[in-house]
Order: sequence, then C-alpha cells, then structure tokens
Amino acid sequence: MAKTLIKRTILTLLIGTVLGYLALVAVYALPTGRIRENVKNSLGQYEGMSSNPEWSVGYQYTLLDDYTDVTFILANAIFPGPSDDANPFLNAAIVPHHDYVGQNNDAYLELTDYDGESFQFNYVRYWHGYLVPLKPLLLLMSLNNVRILNFVFELIMMSLVLQLALKKTGNMRLGAALTAALIAINPVSCAMNFQYAAVMNVTLLALLAVLLCHDKIDITKDAPILFLIIGMTVVYVDFLTYPIVSFALPLLTYMILKKKELLSGIKKGILAVISYLVFWGVGYVGMWGMKWIVGTVISGGKENALLEGFEQVVYRSGNGEVHYGFIATVLENCRILFVKPVLLAAVIAIVAAVVIAIRNKKNIKINTAVVLPILFVGLIPFMWYFGAREHSMDHAYFTFRNLAGTIMAVVLAVSETIIPTKE
Repeated sequence: MAKTLIKRTILTLLIGTVLGYLALVAVYALPTGRIRENVKNSLGQYEGMSSNPEWSVGYQYTLLDDYTDVTFILANAIFPGPSDDANPFLNAAIVPHHDYVGQNNDAYLELTDYDGESFQFNYVRYWHGYLVPLKPLLLLMSLNNVRILNFVFELIMMSLVLQLALKKTGNMRLGAALTAALIAINPVSCAMNFQYAAVMNVTLLALLAVLLCHDKIDITKDAPILFLIIGMTVVYVDFLTYPIVSFALPLLTYMILKKKELLSGIKKGILAVISYLVFWGVGYVGMWGMKWIVGTVISGGKENALLEGFEQVVYRSGNGEVHYGFIATVLENCRILFVKPVLLAAVIAIVAAVVIAIRNKKNIKINTAVVLPILFVGLIPFMWYFGAREHSMDHAYFTFRNLAGTIMAVVLAVSETIIPTKE
C-alpha cells in the first residue's frame, strides 16, 4: 500500500506540473488587446483609493488587498503588451509584468499611459494559476463583471455546501461549524478580491467534492491523494494567503462524514489527520518546488527560481533578519479576527451551547475518540503560524483567516458533545 501511494503521489505531482504549465501556456497564447481593454474599462475603481481599503473603516477584518490585485494579479493578466515578448512558453514560466519604479498599482499605471520609469518584473516563484480562469474571463467581459461573477459563484457554492452538510449528516452540527468558519474567512472580502478568492474557491470546491463523493473516497487509498491534490491546487492558484483553510475545512468535513471509520479511536483519528496533513503538505511544497524548477529551466537559467524560493522560505519563516515571536504572531491574527461583531456572534453561540447543554445534561458524553482528533485539527493553524511567523505577522490582515480551521474544529467538538443524535 505504501509503495503504491508513493508512486501515485509522484505521478500526480508530475501530471499536475505538466498540466499546470500547459494551462498557463494556453492562456498566455490568448490575445491581450481585448483583455487590456476590459481591465481598463473598470480600473477607475482603483484611482484615488488606498492600496488596502476597508469596507468597514477601522476594521482590518474587512480590509481588501487591492494592492495585490492591481499591482500583481491584473498586471500579470494584461501581459504581454503590444511591444512585449509574446512567447507563451516563456511567459508561462516567468510570469512577467511591467513594474513602475517607486509606484504601486502597476496595471492602473500601464493602462492609463503613465510615463514614469518602468522595467519588466518576472514573478517566477509562484505558479499564478489564477490566470487560467481569469484571462479567458477578462477576454469575454469587463473586470467588474468578473468580480460580480466571482461573488455569484461563491454564494452558490456556499449554499450548496451548507445544504449538503445538512442533508448528508441529518443534523445541524456540520452546517453550524462550516457557518462559523465562513464568518471567520469573511466571504464578503473574498468575493471582492482576486487575492482572497483563490483559497476560498479551492476550499469550496474541495468541500463540495467531499460532500458529494465521500462514500467513494477510501480512507487509506483515496483520501491521501485527495488531500495531495488539494495542496497542489491551492499553491497553484494562491500566493501565500491562508492556505491551511483549504486543508482544515475539507478534512473536518470528511472526518465527520467518515466518523465510524476514522474516529473509532483517538490514536487512529490523530494518525489519520497527520497522514492527510503530510500528503497535503507534499502536494503544496512539491507543486511549489516544481514551479521553481520550471521557471529556472524554461528561462534557461536566467531566473534562479530555486535560489529565490529557498531564500523566501527562510525569510518568511522568521529565520531571516526579522524576528517575530510566536505568541505575538498569534495574538495579532486573533486581534484582527475577533472584532466586536464576531465576538458578539461567539457570545451568542456560547450562550446557546450552555442552554443546550443544560437541557441535554443527562445525554452529554464526551466521546474522546471523536473530539480529540477534531481538536487536533484545530491546532494546525497555529503550527502554520509558528512555521511562517514573519509572513503571518506582516500579513495578519489576511492570514487571520487560517483560524477558520480552529473555529470549525471547536464548534464541531462542542456540538458533538452537547447535541445528542440517534447515532
């Protein structure tokens, strides 16, 4: 079994790398004239705005990362321009755009004929797989229409996921936990920013797959490959926002749906979580590493993505020149998440839990075989914060979303204890 899984893992990584690269080649072969026009028609919304506006001023929980959207994502989407190298095989590997010296909002500056000094910046170390759906959509419609389409997609997906959670379990436990997690993620901001949408959409698709196909996903043969693919997919489309959500939410959902098989003992449950986390991590790190190889090889060595990638890992982990404490990093992420409205929702949930517990006190029984593995999943975001301290502190305004996994785990653990069922 182990040898078979290793072979499938290697094969999946290789196939994913080839398909991922070819998909980018295909979208870089698209003509950009129409894309540039459709982006330009909607760029006015970025003019005069701060690079990180808040839709509820004073709360970073509501902060939008327009800086990344217009400086990197949209700048990459409109490349190549009329005078640029249009080689799709090279562009798919090095992901270039025009960077304006001393300025942000590169896409806005380029499409509004800004005459300041610029140079070609190659953002090699990430896959930028978000371009695979984004560029064709921008070929067909304006930037603002794409944003609305993303909102509609996420709303439909959330509705389907919550409906299926109720249908598959026959109770509100899983649906309530997923709702709490979605509040932590803040789907409003995710609908408005491409930067945030990537992990959100991968997570929703993974949840849908688990809810629809869990009975066909064997816990030893298929589940490891599923989480491998999720890890590969999220690193393909994301920068480094809140990737642990893409693992924790589908895993917790899978654990509840496969409770009899996965949660029959504490050790068995925790070992399963560790096993799936390893496969997700191999997919995430492996797919990312393959991009460094692709970028280095296809550029003919002009871009040393391998060296740059390793340097960034050292820096982002907090082992470079900047040092942040683990506790300080966690507290900063918690500070941004637990704003008054979220705390109010938490208080209401706690009061409701106490009332339910009192009413069902004769039936309350802590099933440690179920609860402890679930709570173990809730610790994983803190492992991420420890391993990526610098990044999680400097970018706490979006990395706080990783705590959605912790919140979902806590809600599930409590509801599994105080709400009796016919199981």
